[in-house]
Amino acid sequence: MQRSAAEGYQQDSLSKQKVDGEDFIQTDVCPKAGDVILDLGCGTGELSAYLAELVGPRGKVIGVDPDKERIRVAKESHSQIENLSFTEGSAPSFFRMDSNLYDIVFCNSALHWMPEKQQVFNGMFSSLKAGGKIAISYVDRLPPFEFNAYMLLNPENEERIRKEMFQCETKTKIEHYCLSSGFQIIKHYNSCNPFAFESIQSLLEWHWSTTHGVFDLSLVTEERLQKYLAPYVGENGKPCLDFRGIKEESPGYRLIAVKEAANARLKTLE
Repeated sequence: MQRSAAEGYQQDSLSKQKVDGEDFIQTDVCPKAGDVILDLGCGTGELSAYLAELVGPRGKVIGVDPDKERIRVAKESHSQIENLSFTEGSAPSFFRMDSNLYDIVFCNSALHWMPEKQQVFNGMFSSLKAGGKIAISYVDRLPPFEFNAYMLLNPENEERIRKEMFQCETKTKIEHYCLSSGFQIIKHYNSCNPFAFESIQSLLEWHWSTTHGVFDLSLVTEERLQKYLAPYVGENGKPCLDFRGIKEESPGYRLIAVKEAANARLKTLE
């Protein structure tokens, strides 16, 4: 039976990308037992499940994603975790939830899919408890291995993917949105691209699954593939599919910011 794009995305999420997300959680997110966390753009919920494990039975994790199929897979895969729930919805979904509800809003590799980022940051701020924090990883532009895949392998769908789906913004603009919402930025730094693939097929399937199936594998001809892979062919004649640590392939950032408690803000103003 052929996998859906969401099932392919789940499989891809279990690889090195999941390891990178867990590193982000351990290094910068640092959830505590009893925390209530919103995982914004949760996909199929692998990192949501990890967060639920860390906050323990007194805590709670809510995963939100606009992809109905990914949410279905998340619910089926993690139904045994009692302190974890999933809901279908776009970024503004959490605006309808109770204000001052979350200790942490976590957003891993999803912000660059979201339009109206000022609204997103405003919503995160209003949804956090005083002293709560946001933990976001994002890209400010498409890395060449991804940009060129759409241009060279799927030119028929390139405009839809690159211009309609991706909503990348510069680091400066992201900081502006964050500060304008009232957050205090604690960290904002470049992070190494985690992407490494075991085969050409796994690389192509990643492009397919991460674009919700819009990247059409049937359009990838041998001629297009050879042209796409040419910059990555090494001395042995084989393409290097490990993009980790390559500067031009690493446009990623991690942002940690806090919503100061009211008394702390007043003290600052005195």
